Amino acid sequence: MSSSGAPDGLGAQLTRLGLGETAARIYGRMLESAPVTAGELARRYGDTETVQTALKELADAGLALPSGVDGTEFRPANPGEALAALTTRRQAELHDARLAVQTAYRAFRRAHADLPHAQDLLEVVTGDAIVPRLRHLATMVRHQVRRLDSPPYFTGGHRNLLEEEQLRRGIIHRCVYSGASLGDPGYLAENILPCLRAGEKARLLPELPVKLTLFDDRAATIALTIRETDRNRSIVIVRPCSLFSALEGLFETSWAAALPLDREARTADQPIRPIERELLLLLAAGRKDDEIAAGLGVSRRTLFRYLETLMDRAGVSSRFQLGVFAAHNGWL
Repeated sequence: MSSSGAPDGLGAQLTRLGLGETAARIYGRMLESAPVTAGELARRYGDTETVQTALKELADAGLALPSGVDGTEFRPANPGEALAALTTRRQAELHDARLAVQTAYRAFRRAHADLPHAQDLLEVVTGDAIVPRLRHLATMVRHQVRRLDSPPYFTGGHRNLLEEEQLRRGIIHRCVYSGASLGDPGYLAENILPCLRAGEKARLLPELPVKLTLFDDRAATIALTIRETDRNRSIVIVRPCSLFSALEGLFETSWAAALPLDREARTADQPIRPIERELLLLLAAGRKDDEIAAGLGVSRRTLFRYLETLMDRAGVSSRFQLGVFAAHNGWL
């Protein structure tokens, strides 16, 4: 348990689902010692109004229930349905972010279609010109790169030496990887893991709505989806405008909803081997057993033996429980 009254990692997971920090700490306190009273919580957290607001937030989310004769005590509720609702809410926020991008672009076209400078805000790059333009934008970065990463990879998906060098110079790279990124042969070992070790801040979502890179606050690139790439190999470069702001919002919403990937991939007293971490990453990305085995270069029998060993170490009996344990204990 942490000193905040919540199990290590639980508070962060609850805030990622949309709860406020105080509400997350109070829920953790309830799990330690229930029932609790509003007065006790106010003495512990120092603000009656804040505590009352947090208790209402927990009640509205279905995570806490009043108890006792006069209803002044509170205890934790079964989180099953509540967590499903919170997850659905997060998914709805991602959907709203996608709509915001589309709406902003339509507004941009209505407002600027007849102005001569509108062509400077959007640029379509196709074919062999794509890779040089991407490299130029990357080399001009001074502060940070934000990326929603998904195939296809115009540069071949090889080791990103430029990013590693920028990370050593203090340039921030934040990346949300899609499940398809981890399923690309060799990409995890040759690109993702070296960048994580160099200091990249990374997270994972099973699917991403768009392939996007934001270079500082001056340019963004949007690539077509995998299904469309075979028909039209192109990217769109977006300069600062309302569409650019909407793309920033899409990235930050995706980042908040994604699963963190720890670059050290170890707990304080239970380090895991690199191949075990790759297995967990592929599992979290939703890859099938045959794909995971092929990605690791092992047989299905060896894969199952790794899984059994990891579940025994974590003290769990299912892959879902293993995923939850790995996320909460820094194995990813």
